[in-house]
Amino acid sequence: MWSNIDAIALIPDIYNRGDVMIEGDWSNFIPVRLPVNWEYRGEAGIHPEIEGITGKNVVFLIEKTFTRFERFLAKLLRAPKVVKRSMHHTQSMLWELMDGERNFEEICEIMTSLYHEDIAPVEDRIKAYLEVFVRLNVATVLKIREEE
Repeated sequence: MWSNIDAIALIPDIYNRGDVMIEGDWSNFIPVRLPVNWEYRGEAGIHPEIEGITGKNVVFLIEKTFTRFERFLAKLLRAPKVVKRSMHHTQSMLWELMDGERNFEEICEIMTSLYHEDIAPVEDRIKAYLEVFVRLNVATVLKIREEE
């Protein structure tokens, strides 16, 4: 499956000072989660009848890296070693849908069927969410290599 895919993983390739560098049709791009620690929180919300999609809120577990002085202060002040970054329910749904199997167009269709006008315009919203994920270094966007 992955043999005909080009990675577009670097942030500068996708976004340059807030401007989208990938212009045109995104329908064949495939958003993919990178290996990061995350967990579900709360009750299941609105979700499609797709196996593995729960509709629960997703929380990123980001391990802190300290300098020697920061480590001393963290120990002294009993600071947590992991930052928990929770996501909005629509971002959580996108995170669950980004399994490497669905392309951008399919994800947009599912999100539209779930959230209707709450997420309109869906393509712009999903692109903005992907920008956040790429900047956090928790996701990347792949493009299917065109056959020659």
